Amino acid sequence: MNDEQRLEIIRLLQQGEELSPEWARILFPPEKREYELVYHGKEREEDILADTLAVPLQKVRTFGRNGDGWHNHLIFGDNLQVMKSLLERKKAGQLRNADGTDGVRLIYIDPPFATMKEFQGSADQKAYQDKVIGARFVEFIRKRLVLLRQLLTPDGAIYVHLDWKKTHYVKVVMDEVFGENHFRNEIIWHYPGREMHISNKFNAKHDTLLFYARSKETQIRMDQVAIPYDRDERLKGLRRKVHLDTDDREWVWETRGQAAGQEPYKRYLDEIIAKGRPLSDVWSDLQFDVS
Repeated sequence: MNDEQRLEIIRLLQQGEELSPEWARILFPPEKREYELVYHGKEREEDILADTLAVPLQKVRTFGRNGDGWHNHLIFGDNLQVMKSLLERKKAGQLRNADGTDGVRLIYIDPPFATMKEFQGSADQKAYQDKVIGARFVEFIRKRLVLLRQLLTPDGAIYVHLDWKKTHYVKVVMDEVFGENHFRNEIIWHYPGREMHISNKFNAKHDTLLFYARSKETQIRMDQVAIPYDRDERLKGLRRKVHLDTDDREWVWETRGQAAGQEPYKRYLDEIIAKGRPLSDVWSDLQFDVS
């Protein structure tokens, strides 16, 4: 902070004027950060973790419990306070995985989308309100992400489901909370539905999932996840002549690389189909009824 900035702050304070958010970086410079998101109402992470109240969980019903004592919980309540309670359980060694690690290995959340609407259940009962918008919405999500990060195991991962209205805001928040280097994928969930003709924008046909790792320890073998090929689909993709063995088994010529002089080898079509198509970041085969 230079002398001119110091005098300006003193002048503003003496006149009883509020300091604009731009002064936050000068007064409280972030340490080892390339950038920081600043907005009205943003709290320090330390305060979020310290000031969030935990609530005792009251058992209502138990079912499906197996012999080793592990069972799932369906919890009704304010998720911010519930997460603080779960975080205390983690610290006490009461949120332990089978391999001895403490915490949650996989988190998926489907938060409100800032739609300014009220939602009802299947029997038209009141379900929840989605009326938090602007900076309040950003901080609403960020508080929960701070606690969720603490709940994750070192090798854990989190997926956040949003639509086109707030994905870009939450992406910046998650870069700050989890670290931009831990961002793995923006997954596009493309879905069918009514074809609407809208005069001033394109027809919205997708949602977004933001996938972040907790740390460098998060190693997910995506190469072991595949979608089975349809035979005709795979043939169209190969664009190669299909040969038949004496037992009518189909095969094609393949090479092990693009280098000149590579000798082709016989590859059976049923083996190619069985291996499947690698999973991409565009999902179009998850259907639902939007009528």
